[in-house]
Amino acid sequence: MSEDRSSSIEKGITLGYGYAEKHRDDRLSVGRIARARSAPEVTANVDPAEIAADGIPDPVAFWSGFAHGVRRYLLEEGHVPLGRSR
Repeated sequence: MSEDRSSSIEKGITLGYGYAEKHRDDRLSVGRIARARSAPEVTANVDPAEIAADGIPDPVAFWSGFAHGVRRYLLEEGHVPLGRSR
């Protein structure tokens, strides 16, 4: 994996985790981000004024990492596992 891709993923994970923490009450959008399968699906649920991938060497890797960061937050906080209901 290239250094640019790796750093983009890491930055995305960090920002995604923080975004989920900040927006934990917006479970609909946060859940959509966590379940997203593509960068456009992630960005459709994120306010571009709040999080932008400008200047990121690999935006696709960044948004993938972002979704993983959101998912990590949800799992660590004990929210319903993705794709399941209680």
